[in-house]
Order: sequence, then structure tokens, then C-alpha cells
Amino acid sequence: MRATHIVRSMRFLPIRAWLCAFLCAAAAHAHASSEKEIAEIADRAHRGAAEARQELERRAAEGDVIAERHMGLLWIAGRAQARNEARAIEWFGRAAAKGDVVSAHNLGVIRERAPMELRDAQEALKWYRVAAEKGYARSQANLGAMLAEGRGAPADIAEARSWLEKSAAQDEPRGRYLLGMLYLEGRGVEKNVAEAARLIGLAAQSRDRDAQYRLALLYGTGTGVDKDDAQALDWLRKAADQRQAEAQYLLAAVYAHGLYGVAADAKAAVSWLRRGAREGHAESQFALGIALAEGRGVAPDASEAYGWLLEASRNGHAEAARYVERIRSQVAKPAPDPGAPGAEGR
Repeated sequence: MRATHIVRSMRFLPIRAWLCAFLCAAAAHAHASSEKEIAEIADRAHRGAAEARQELERRAAEGDVIAERHMGLLWIAGRAQARNEARAIEWFGRAAAKGDVVSAHNLGVIRERAPMELRDAQEALKWYRVAAEKGYARSQANLGAMLAEGRGAPADIAEARSWLEKSAAQDEPRGRYLLGMLYLEGRGVEKNVAEAARLIGLAAQSRDRDAQYRLALLYGTGTGVDKDDAQALDWLRKAADQRQAEAQYLLAAVYAHGLYGVAADAKAAVSWLRRGAREGHAESQFALGIALAEGRGVAPDASEAYGWLLEASRNGHAEAARYVERIRSQVAKPAPDPGAPGAEGR
């Protein structure tokens, strides 16, 4: 009987193992199906379907972590309703508390970049670290950037480099770009422009717009790569098309002065300045204001010129601030009294 029991155990052990594997796979499949199903509901909610919004909110209220994450995305997107970062924080917070790494990362992003009343560098750092420690590559890159710049905590370039290396090792474009910048500047590592160009190039090929802009500068100056004006112009355009404001400003200069083999075109220059200005780039706003004031590449428009100079001033552009004060002082001067002696010759 004992031998028979052993044989039976040996016979059924593979079946039990197979059954366990089957059940685990089924559970994983059900979870995946649930994620896909909720994502489809969320997509309809984003497009304004009221019944989908109600269903998504019902599931989130019942504690479904994926639905909670998608409710956060719904509020941050501002498509089906007005954007509301505070509500997004609420839903992402619920999901992150249950271990949802994407929601933890999203909390970091909001806390880093939201309007001032919600912006909190220490909170951003905390949530990026939560996601980074779980291996989320983009959080590792963002955490590295904040540590390198000393935002949310004292600067720690050694820890910053460590997180950026982890991110880059996962082929995360942002991690590669930021690690490349450390090599380019020699911060926390020995300066190595060839390695910087390699990492920045990989990030640029993966469509990181800041990497594309930086790679354009490297080709334009021959830093870490052979100087190549055509490559510089190509990467600059790619970055500008992705709304990288510094690239838009530089591309305006390329057209204004006929650089990199491009024919000078004042209208094209103004067009790129306008795009950069709309992105909030102070130099573009100032240059656009001057172009409108002087009628360079565009019909003169004193009112719009003043508006862009004022916007540049608000964004900290010192020269724009001086122009604004000069305009205000001229407007404030009282008009000459026609009846005053000598007024006729004024």
C-alpha cells in the first residue's frame, strides 16, 4: 500500500502542477482581459460617452485599481470635461496606494509640473522614487533629473547618475538623454563627448525631442560627431516639429540669417518665432514682439507687439521688461495742450 501510494503521488504530481499552472495562467488572462476591457471603456469615456464615464467611475468607486488609474487619466487629459489636476491626484493616489506603478509615476509628474498650488517637488520626488524602486524606467529618469538639479532634495549627482544608468539600461530614451548630458558636461562622470553623442543619438532616434535638439547642436558644432550642417538642420526640424521651444527659436534664427544652407526667409522665421512664443519661450516672445513692432517678415502691429513683449516680460525676460516700461512711460505722457504757447510748432 505504501508503494502504491507513492506511485499514485508520483503519477498525480505532474497533473497537480499542470492544474496549478493552468489556473495561474487563467487568472493572469482574466486580469489582462479586465485591463483591456477597462481601457476600452476609458477610451469611450475620453471621447465623451456618458455611459462609459459612468461605468468607469462605478468600477473605480468599487476599488478596481485599473479603473482608478484611468479615472486619473480622464481628469488629467481634460478632453471629456475640464482638466482637473486635483481630481487626478485623488484617483492616482488611490491606485498608487494599492501598488499601481503607473499611477505612482503619474503622481510624480503632476506634483512636479502642475500649477503652483499643487506643485510639490518633495512629493514628486517621493512618488518617482516609489515607481523607480519598482523598476519603472521613466520614473528612474525623472528621479535622476531631480536629484541632479537638487529639486525636492539636496543635489546628489552620484545617486542621480545611478538612477539614470538604471533607466538607460532599460533603453528608456529620457534616461539615455540625461545620462548623455552628464557625460557631455562631465558631471559625476569623466567628461566623454563621444559617449555623450552616442547616448543622445540613441535617445533622439527614439523621438526624445530634447535629445533631438541637443543632437542638432552637436552636429552643428562637431562635438562628439563629425560636423554636419545637413544633419544638424534635420534634427533641429524634428525637434521643432515636436514643439521643442528652443529648437523652434533656433530654427527661426536659421531662416532669419540663412544658416545651414537654408535661404533666408523672414516670413518663415516669424512663423517659427510664433510657434515658440505660443510654447511660452521668452526669447521667442521677445523676438516676435520686436518683429511685429518693426514689421520684419510680418505686417507691423503695435498692439500685438506690445502683447508679446509683455508676455516675455512676465516670463522673466529682462530686455522685454525694459521695452514694456518704455512703452508705458510714453503712453503715460500727457498730450500737448493745443492752446499752450508754442504748441503749434511741436
